Amino acid sequence: MSGSKPLVSIITPSYNQGKFIEATLLSVKNQDYPDIEHIVVDGGSTDNTLDILKKYEGTYSVRWLSEPDRGQTDAVNKGFRMAKGEIVGWLNSDDVYFSRDVISYVVNRFGEFKDVDVVYGDTVDIDEGSLILRARCAIPWFRYELLLLSNLICQPSAFLRKAVVEGPGLDTSIDLPMDYEYWLRLAKNGFRFKHVNKVMAANRRYSATKTVSRWREMQAQKRKIQEQYGQKFNARYYLFRFSEYIFLMFLRIYATAILVKLFSNPSKHNLAFDANFDSILKAAARQLFYVFKL
Repeated sequence: MSGSKPLVSIITPSYNQGKFIEATLLSVKNQDYPDIEHIVVDGGSTDNTLDILKKYEGTYSVRWLSEPDRGQTDAVNKGFRMAKGEIVGWLNSDDVYFSRDVISYVVNRFGEFKDVDVVYGDTVDIDEGSLILRARCAIPWFRYELLLLSNLICQPSAFLRKAVVEGPGLDTSIDLPMDYEYWLRLAKNGFRFKHVNKVMAANRRYSATKTVSRWREMQAQKRKIQEQYGQKFNARYYLFRFSEYIFLMFLRIYATAILVKLFSNPSKHNLAFDANFDSILKAAARQLFYVFKL
């Protein structure tokens, strides 16, 4: 990175997400870091998405285009090619950045970890009404072998150096776990990953999302990707998979502390979006269910 304040590019693919995209835009606009370009690549939305994009033109550094494309993967690749920043993030049009200091924190971490190419953090899940559902901690150390077992990285909580996205982009033949294949390819090609102990983003989960409505298809595509990268589904795989599940349980228990802290005093977290909260007991029950949901 050059200069004291490197430009950060945020790529948002969009199609008919007028219900959520305003919250996404505001979570970028609300960042306390001054040098951000927000690039929205819309696939020709027919709802109110374009009206919302026009509303925010000139209020912060957002630029957008709307034209037919070949889906989310194609849109992200377009954004990568348009990005001018030294650091690049990918935030879908129904997700949000968690707190107002996410981008400034990421810039500082890249300045600290000179040999790191991808920085990724932790995540909370939210529903359609931005209710905080649960917290998710990523595995704190990165190993290719662990990534090959399952996707350790929640995409909206990851940031990349420009040199990464200047290479081959997402595989346009994949329309579901395209991020998983991308992480595996980057890791196999020697790019270095680093986990940081910070909640970076809120990942929206609801019935219409592809990860929910097409869950079985998602799992089938993930398995195909694993096979492509050399995973053997033998006894050794299932032994390591079971060990990973046990460790994930401990991570989910640890994430309960993050959730309790958040619900105890939400204002201290300087949130970048209008989050909703129910009772701390309900939140703890959801997290406990998540702990044992393998």
